[in-house]
Amino acid sequence: MLFRVLAVTAVVLLLAQPAVPDSPPPKLHGQTLDDEAILLPDAASGKVTLLLVGASRKGGELTGVWKDHFLTDFGSNPHATYYVIALLENVSASDEIVWKRYLGMRDDSLPGVLLLDESGRPRWSYSGVYDPEHYRALKMMITAALEDP
Repeated sequence: MLFRVLAVTAVVLLLAQPAVPDSPPPKLHGQTLDDEAILLPDAASGKVTLLLVGASRKGGELTGVWKDHFLTDFGSNPHATYYVIALLENVSASDEIVWKRYLGMRDDSLPGVLLLDESGRPRWSYSGVYDPEHYRALKMMITAALEDP
């Protein structure tokens, strides 16, 4: 039984790797809802960071369940943070095409999920709807990143 669980987790981890392993994410110039300029991933430096990317209204809505689970598990941890990014025709962020390519986002109606360690290196990525198996793999990676700064 344990082998099956590990095998499934290993498959999920293999399917959910950064589009460009060990390659830092491109810079993302954007604006917060408070109208402040932000540069990611620089703004998240020093924290384990979950970036949730929506490239359409539907994709943006689908980031919510990822965010809710992250907040339940890591919301009180001062070494973890998250950003929800809307790549909507230059409304709140630039460099949309580069980011979609980086995350392997082929369908704008699906969210992109990227985990960065404290130094800004990608640790895990996925483009698709929330499901428990993928979240379990993400949670393991977040926990490992928090334990190994």
